[in-house]
Amino acid sequence: MNTPLNHVRCPKCGMEVDDRVPACPQCGEKIYVNVPGDITPTKHPPLDSQDGK
Repeated sequence: MNTPLNHVRCPKCGMEVDDRVPACPQCGEKIYVNVPGDITPTKHPPLDSQDGK
């Protein structure tokens, strides 16, 4: 499987980086994305906090 990389711009230096890296390889700024390119977000219903008693 050869998934194309999604790129985002570093907010500090502007370099295009892979959206799955934790930090920019050029300046070290942390890279935040809501949903990395090859991950599908999944919503689960809230867990019931009752333990069945």
